[in-house]
Parts: sequence; structure tokens; C-alpha cells
Amino acid sequence: MIAAPSAQIALQDTVFEEVEEEYTVDARNGGKALIFSAALPGAGQLYAGSYLKALGFIAVEAAGWYLYSDFSGEGNRIEDEFEAYANQNWSEDQYWNAIASLAGLSVDNREALREWEHANFSHGLHLEKDQQYYEMIGKYNQFNYGWNDVYNTTPRPTDKIIYLKEQERSAKRLYYEGRRNASNTAFKRATGSLTLVMINHLASALDAVWTVSRHNRSIAEARLLFEPRHLDQHPYSALTLRVDW
Repeated sequence: MIAAPSAQIALQDTVFEEVEEEYTVDARNGGKALIFSAALPGAGQLYAGSYLKALGFIAVEAAGWYLYSDFSGEGNRIEDEFEAYANQNWSEDQYWNAIASLAGLSVDNREALREWEHANFSHGLHLEKDQQYYEMIGKYNQFNYGWNDVYNTTPRPTDKIIYLKEQERSAKRLYYEGRRNASNTAFKRATGSLTLVMINHLASALDAVWTVSRHNRSIAEARLLFEPRHLDQHPYSALTLRVDW
């Protein structure tokens, strides 16, 4: 009659020891999870055993970098296109001829023309063909006369080139500005994609800590079990809650 309870107690001891060993192996470190996901979104979730969430963060990371690469490539391609278009259709010599006509100065005196340009306009043509150079020749009316489809390339000193009439605007300039704006839009989208990547890193790192906390808490809650006890040399089972962090 006593053999059965003894066997039951032995079984309970065995179950309890297995639970103890499982808990020790399965506990996760929140600091490690944070570092893992900060480096690679989803890695901390994998470490915590949350595979679906890990897949989600990894997918967002991959999509963000793909979009960044795609939009950056598009922006660079259009930039090369509109710069080549400007080199073919906008002339510095034609522009300085117009400035000389407006200023009443010799076209050969480039230094005097630059001084007059700086004194009368808000912008001066850059010496180098840099980003500002290509922006200004399409953006500001003073550079309109450099486009090779402008019919009046020798404006009078009384002409108000800051307030061009619609029919005086170069059609090539308008096309050029459209392409430059398209390039800028692509670069802005690339920046937005990179921002998404950064947010994904932060969100994954914070979620990894929370996921590990839930994981460890679920293990602690699983330690609500029956343990063998003895009272007056009589065995019995006691319901025990043991929380170890």
C-alpha cells in the first residue's frame, strides 16, 4: 500500500528536476537581445524564440535597404542625365554675352562682369560645375539667357529679367528643371528609406528587450507546480510558486 505513493513522489521529484534544468537553459538576457537587434533587426527576436516577429523585422530591414539602393540609383541616373542635358543646351558664353549686354560692359572683361553680376543679382555663376552650378542655371531667371532656345540673347539694360514673361522662359530650361526635381524626389525617397531602416533598428532593439522579458516571465510562471513534502514523516504534495530572475 505504501509503494504507490513512494513511486508517485519519485516521479514528482523527477519532473521537478527536469523543470529546473529546462528553466536554466531557456532564460534569456535582455541586454544581449538589445545588442543583437540593434546590430541586425530580428536577431534579438530570434534569440528570444519569437520567430514570426524576427521575420517581420528582417523583412522590413531588407525592404528598406532595397528601396534605398533603388531610389539612390534612380536619383544618380537622372542627375547624370540632366547634367549632360545642361552641358549640351546651356552655354556660359551665351550667358555672359547677355550679362555684358545688360551691364553695358565688354564681354571680354569677365572679372568686371562677375562684379556686376554680384552687385545686381542674388546669385553668381559658380566657377566649378558643382551641385550649386547645376541648380542655379535652372532655378533662377538671371540664368535663363544661357539656354540655347532663348530668342533674345542680347537683352537691353532696361529689361527686367527677374520677372520674365511666360513666353520668354526657355522650354529647355523648364524640361531641365523637371528632370532635376525628379532626381531630388528620388534622393528624398532614398533618405526616407534610410530613415525607415534606422527606425526599424530602434524598434527591433526595444521590442527584443520586451520579448525577452515576456519570455522569461512565461518561464517563471511555468514554475507553478506540485512539490513533494513531508509532514510528521508522511509524504504529501504541496502547490509551490517559485520565481527566480
